[in-house]
Amino acid sequence: MPKITPKALAEILVEQCEDVTRAELVKIIDAFVNELHTRSMLQHWRIIEREIHSAWKKKYGTANVTIVSAHPLTATLRKAIEKQAPGADIVERVDERLMGGAVIRIDDRRIDASVAGTLMRLKQSLL
Repeated sequence: MPKITPKALAEILVEQCEDVTRAELVKIIDAFVNELHTRSMLQHWRIIEREIHSAWKKKYGTANVTIVSAHPLTATLRKAIEKQAPGADIVERVDERLMGGAVIRIDDRRIDASVAGTLMRLKQSLL
């Protein structure tokens, strides 16, 4: 059996998962895990998982979006975010201490558009 890298496996998996139904996805993942077992690569799962995230990000862009807002997101806003970051893992949290606005983390970038953050930056600039 030819040697295959975790990166190559991840890229294959991401390609196979494009435009499939949930039932098809379950079958693909099952076959993928069986292939890892056959190749005695299950012990490399963490490396493969990181490579899957990298392959997903390379193909689709953003992989993780976390939105902490003062109020729950509307359904319309959530759909707009999902459209801008297809396939991304989107996590929402409400933190009333922000007073208004939101703090958005997109992979390793952080955007503070909260009222609390704006007031803190204003305070720093006045000092």
